Amino acid sequence: MKSRTAIISIKDLKAEALPALKQALSAVAGVQSIDFNLERSVAVVEFEGEHTIVDDLMRAVLKAGHQLI
Repeated sequence: MKSRTAIISIKDLKAEALPALKQALSAVAGVQSIDFNLERSVAVVEFEGEHTIVDDLMRAVLKAGHQLI
């Protein structure tokens, strides 16, 4: 399977939010890795495209209590 990458902009991303966001994003089927860039306020998520859609990743961020940009 070919991996794909999603870059998700998250409003006011702070270091203390990372554990909860990582847990929420990891729960989405197909997610392989998650990195955060606080300076750019983004999550960079690698996933297998066949099992995961970007809408699922964005929903996970919203359910964790954060807003998308």
